[in-house]
Formats: sequence, structure tokens, C-alpha cells
Amino acid sequence: MSVKPDAGAPVLDALFAPRWAGGWTLARLFFGVAALELHKDRFFHVRDALAHPEVVFNAGPAHVVDQVAVGAAGAWALWGLGLVGIGALLYGGRWARPGLWVWFLAYVGMVAALGLNVRVPERFIVWATLALSVGPIGQRGLVSAYASPYGRYLLLGVYGSLYLSTGVMKALEEDAWWDGSALAYALLDRWHGEGALAAWLSGQRALCVFGSAYTIVFEVAFVFLVGLRRLSLPILLMGVGMHIGIDVLLEVGPLGVMAMALYPVLLDPGVGERLWGRARPRLGRFAAWLERQ
Repeated sequence: MSVKPDAGAPVLDALFAPRWAGGWTLARLFFGVAALELHKDRFFHVRDALAHPEVVFNAGPAHVVDQVAVGAAGAWALWGLGLVGIGALLYGGRWARPGLWVWFLAYVGMVAALGLNVRVPERFIVWATLALSVGPIGQRGLVSAYASPYGRYLLLGVYGSLYLSTGVMKALEEDAWWDGSALAYALLDRWHGEGALAAWLSGQRALCVFGSAYTIVFEVAFVFLVGLRRLSLPILLMGVGMHIGIDVLLEVGPLGVMAMALYPVLLDPGVGERLWGRARPRLGRFAAWLERQ
């Protein structure tokens, strides 16, 4: 009996053919550093960066914002466990995935046990952890290797849905974003505004309109442009500009830093490989070190 060939197989073979995997090494290191930056703040004090008295983003069915499940000793144990996990993630190799999950579970334990508001950053961290887990972060020498792009596709879906949903909501349901007033109010909010520069910018209507339009255009365009080879790098650079601007002007928690940490994976692998080829001779010993990671 003859078997009819699967016409879709060549398409799938091409779609999931191994691609340059160096972005995973950079993403693992950047994400580890971002996690460490977030984690160190817990050493001095535990606080909810968006603890606005009139805003609860998502308490969830467990109402974790109303509960305190552990005392000081338990919180310190979770903090120490998370630090060990970050160290293993940064060390890499076969310790990368276990370290990622140790940090993630410790982080979830701290957020839930200390009654912090479960917000977009926490939800993003869940998806980022899953995507990193299915990526080849447990292998060394990825800047000279190829791997399946499955994990990248998962991340593209996460980022695409995150940016598109917020961009469309701003564009269609929040008129204050079009005249810049939403951004101006946020820059002056006592809980979200970040200093004198934010206060000054809030009074510059033209700049607020530009910043608002920039944000909406990026968030809506991202999902359509990031998959195009020639536009992959420009749209990601646009995202870097947006997130840095937000982090400088507003107190919004770890979302921006965590999101940018995984941008090397979102970059078209062919573009990334070409950029690495150009940069490697100039990086000297750092390039050699990175190739061993």
C-alpha cells in the first residue's frame, strides 16, 4: 500500500529548520542580570512597585493581596533560594534550566506569600520562564550553533499578544492617549511619576503627544513587523527606546527590563548571526568568553 506524501511537511521542515541560536545565550545572561537587579531590591525592602491605593490590577481567585503566608524567616529563605537559582542560571550549562526554575519558584513564593499585587510583570515572567525552558539555554557555545526556533516562536506569540492587546486598547478605548493627557497624568502621579524630569515633561504637550503616539504605533506594529527580516531590528530598537523611556520616567516595576532581556531571541536569527559576525572581531576576549557560555 502506498502512502500519500504529506504536502505540508516541506513547509514545516522549513519553518522549524535550525537557526542561529546565539540570541539564546545573550537572552539567558541578560535575563539573569535583570532577575538579579529585581532580586536585590528585595534584600532592602519588599514592596509592590504599583501599590497604588486605588488600583488593584489582579488579585486573582486566591486574593493573594489580602494574605501573608510566611514570616520573616520564610521570606529570607525564599530570597536566598532565589539568589542561588540566579547564580545557576548565569553560570549556564546543565545548571541553567534548574537555576531558572529555582529562581522562578522562589519569586512566585515571595510574591504570593508576601501578599504582593499580581500584575503584568509577574504574568510576563511566567511566560518568559516557560519560553526560556523550551529554548536551548542548557547548551554552551550557542553563538556558534544552530537550534530549533520553536522557543522563539513561543516568545513572539507572548510579546505579540502583550503589545498588540495594550496598543489596540489604548488606540480604541482610551481617547486620553491620543491627546497625550494620559501620559501627562501618569508622569505626575505620586505613585508612578519618577522625579523632576517626569514632572517637567508632563507640561510639554507636544512631547506627551509624541510619546503617546510612539507607544501606540510600536505596540500595534510590533506583531506585524518583527517577523520581517529587514524590519526585525528596527522594530526591536523602537521597543528598546520605549522601555528605556518608561523606566526613566515612570515607576512601573520590572516589566521593561525583563522584556528587553529577551529581545536577542526575538531578533531574526539571520540578522543576529550577521551582526555577531561583524562584531566578533572587535570584541576580542569578550567574544571568546561569550562563545564558551
